[in-house]
Amino acid sequence: MQRMAIYLILIVVAIIGALYVRVITASHDPAEWHVDPFTIIRPVSPNTYYVAPQSMVEATVDREAPIYTAPASLMAQAFDDYVRTQPNVILLAGSVDESWLTYVQRTPTLRMPDYITVRFIDFEDGGSTLALYSRSRFGYGDMGVNKARVGLWLQSLASFEE
Repeated sequence: MQRMAIYLILIVVAIIGALYVRVITASHDPAEWHVDPFTIIRPVSPNTYYVAPQSMVEATVDREAPIYTAPASLMAQAFDDYVRTQPNVILLAGSVDESWLTYVQRTPTLRMPDYITVRFIDFEDGGSTLALYSRSRFGYGDMGVNKARVGLWLQSLASFEE
């Protein structure tokens, strides 16, 4: 009986280990994750956070997007400069020149990948706004990680807000 319990524990540990290896070695397909945040369709799971001007998008936003006094190109550069200082972040797709970027940030302990896409657009008056979509790849919930990340990253641009 004790031997059977040990075998079951070893099997469970092996399965958990295999799943963890799958998570930390997951490839990132830009075709799947570099999506236009102005046209996203949100999943029913609560592991996303979305900021955009509600009047410009169909999906329900979690937070209204700020209006900036600077053009999209400057905002994209400032955002990218800040984001690249954050831990465990890589640029997956897009560029500052496009004002549309998608990043992958892995969680510190479990190394789970989260995807963050931002797109800045210009207004005719020289100002700009953005749509920012942060989502977890694995799991149903995110314990508030996406909301906290978005709040922190947007705070880096607060000096440009109207």
